[in-house]
Amino acid sequence: MRRRARRMPSAVRLSVLTALLAVFMAWLALGHGALLPWDPRWYLTAHTAMEVFSVVVAMLVFSTGWHGIGREMPIRVALLSPTALVVGLLDFGHLMSVQGMPGVAGPGSVGRGIEFWLLARTVSACALLIAAFAPRERVVGRRVRGWALAAALGIAALGFWVAVDNPLALPPTFVPGQGLTPFKIDVEVVLIALNAVAALFLLRRALLTRLRTDRYLAATAAVMALGGVSFTLYARPDDVMNMAGHVYKVIAYLCLHRAIWVAAVQAPYLRLQRSERSLAESEASFRSLMECAPDAILLVGAEGRITMMNARAENLFGVAREAAAGLPLDILVPAAAGDAEVDCRSRAGAAFPAEVRRAGMPSGQQVAIVRDVSERRRLERALVEQLTHDALTGLPNRNRILETLDEAIAGARQDGRILAVLVFDLHEFRKINSGYGYGGGDDVLRECVVRLSGLLAGGDMLARQGGNEFIVVQKQSGPEAAAALAGRLLDAMREPFPIGGQHVFLAASVGIALLPDGGCGAHELLQMAQVAMAAARADGPARHCFHTDAMAQAIRERVDLEALLRHAIERNQFALQYQPRVDLASGAVLGVEALVRWRHPVLGLVAPARFIPLAEETGLIDDLDMWVLDEACARAAAWRAQGLPPLQVSVNLSARQFQQAGLAQRVRAALERSNLPPACLEIEITESTVMRDTGEATSVLRSLKALGVALSIDDFGTGYSSLSYLKRFPIDVLKIDRSFVSDVTADPNDAAIARAIIALAHTLNLEAVAEGVETAEQVAFLRENGCDEIQGYYFSPPVWPEQIEQMLTERTLDLPVST
Repeated sequence: MRRRARRMPSAVRLSVLTALLAVFMAWLALGHGALLPWDPRWYLTAHTAMEVFSVVVAMLVFSTGWHGIGREMPIRVALLSPTALVVGLLDFGHLMSVQGMPGVAGPGSVGRGIEFWLLARTVSACALLIAAFAPRERVVGRRVRGWALAAALGIAALGFWVAVDNPLALPPTFVPGQGLTPFKIDVEVVLIALNAVAALFLLRRALLTRLRTDRYLAATAAVMALGGVSFTLYARPDDVMNMAGHVYKVIAYLCLHRAIWVAAVQAPYLRLQRSERSLAESEASFRSLMECAPDAILLVGAEGRITMMNARAENLFGVAREAAAGLPLDILVPAAAGDAEVDCRSRAGAAFPAEVRRAGMPSGQQVAIVRDVSERRRLERALVEQLTHDALTGLPNRNRILETLDEAIAGARQDGRILAVLVFDLHEFRKINSGYGYGGGDDVLRECVVRLSGLLAGGDMLARQGGNEFIVVQKQSGPEAAAALAGRLLDAMREPFPIGGQHVFLAASVGIALLPDGGCGAHELLQMAQVAMAAARADGPARHCFHTDAMAQAIRERVDLEALLRHAIERNQFALQYQPRVDLASGAVLGVEALVRWRHPVLGLVAPARFIPLAEETGLIDDLDMWVLDEACARAAAWRAQGLPPLQVSVNLSARQFQQAGLAQRVRAALERSNLPPACLEIEITESTVMRDTGEATSVLRSLKALGVALSIDDFGTGYSSLSYLKRFPIDVLKIDRSFVSDVTADPNDAAIARAIIALAHTLNLEAVAEGVETAEQVAFLRENGCDEIQGYYFSPPVWPEQIEQMLTERTLDLPVST
């Protein structure tokens, strides 16, 4: 098969044409026109033929542009098409007015023919220049086109009037025997300039837009400019230069016709073709998307019958699309207003829930999109089950029991019954998970459910709150009935739980809340039972406890106190008191123990027993410890700077602080901030803290000892100590707990323990310090048994720093002499 010859691009063709015409015009301008085969006798015939052709082309330009495709017209077409009509009419006047023609309102003459000629060229040059700057994308409607046609006819009529009556008294344009007048030549030069400028701007636009319309318009203006050169050079109307200019005019008109045809006919037709291809592609894409869609899609005609469906609809409804065509939509999809969830039915009769969406189409058809939501409904039911029931035991969870409890409370109020909520908590359940794994813990929980369920009466409810806690709702209750049920629940836990061939024993606590006379909501009643359970747990294992108002008050006070405690440091509400430690031999104050106090602006001086345990539970003890350490070191350094007698300040550290990494670095930082010598600081740690992990405790104590600070074991004798470990600790002081000192003169056992601790301290080269000394008899006993230092209310309660300064100036305290 022969390949079709590739056409030369329009830009190249027009460039070559314009270049050749420019070269030919230059050749003529150099005086070579006499070489052309031309006879002046041919003038009238040739001129008439070319002008007739020009008029026909101009009319074709007007007709093509005016009747182009589309309701709207590009603004340049709307400009140039009426201009072509004006030019064609004026060219006709020029044709009829030249010498040898009938003329217009009189015999033809060279001058009148030139006047029509100049008017036509002026209109065309101005129109091309305007077109060069007209916005390419702008379009106009029919109304503007009508005004443009009326304006064109008016301009044509004006031109005929000017050419025939010469109201402007234009100078002559041609003198027989002399040729063209300067006026005519000047006008031609101006027209050449206008066409050249238009050609340049149109060429620039063509290079930017790459549109053929701009290329042909640029060629039209350029050829018109080249042809204008010949109209400045001829001597007689019938010489070869004049005829060459007419040839250039015909070529320019053909380029203009091509430009208008491209803009008004070919471009819209190509756009139409592209639109049809795009429409076909869109339709193919729509069909592909429709077939790939996960939902069933049915197209329905205006009469409500199915015209098309996709593969998913075939599978969902069990009917082929050929068989479905023409069926009423209501057979497969029940009628509903707008989008809705309905129960659809397949052709086999199986019903399924579906989400249906309907929409209208511009063609008058409707589209129904059907999504099978059977799986979603199943997942929703499963999700509701997960949200309202415990996965392990199958019992209702906290959320579900709260909903049920609200209903039970409403029923109890209506019937005048007493309703009870019991919260059941297993003790030490963590050791089951640690010792036997989570599988063993799950077995225990399932066994608990079996035992507890067997103890409930009809209508009672059992739920799992989470972890090792269960909730029981007793609908027919009272104090005795609730206590009896709690007893049965606790007894059920006395039986061993078999786990992995072993028998494990567990205890439990039960909190009971009875529906108050004033009523309350489910959350409040469950919270009351929770508070009662915490109180029962605090009393010991296998206990039950009823909720009381005092419990709730205590909880609220604790919560309020915690909230206040969290802001106490930043609001500078803490202060330190100091209790002296006195040398038994000399009576001198050798040191002080820093004791933190909370001075609240509303609560007053809060006892340490109220806020220290709370700080330990909430983790606030970390910040409090470091504040006490910084404050005590700063105070001791200030006393040294004042020149007071040297003394050692003791600071208690919590077990939590002692177990955190980097304690030695934090103590060093506190010493550096205050410039206090390490020997002036003593760190006190309780006996139970150091014995919790002796290996780690030894490492921490050695790191502290390396700083040069003194170390003491506080409350010695109250916990479990191994002497083999005690001798390894780099400590300096053993402090005898006040529980042994208080009855040292009355209880032989306490006396023996105190003597043993003093002897043990001296044997290990440690100092023995007795706490809680309150009587002279205790002082005498401790001196007699060699105790090194004493501390207690007998000498001084904890006092403020100013009072310590006064004591230090007195240096010694009067101590009783042993008898």
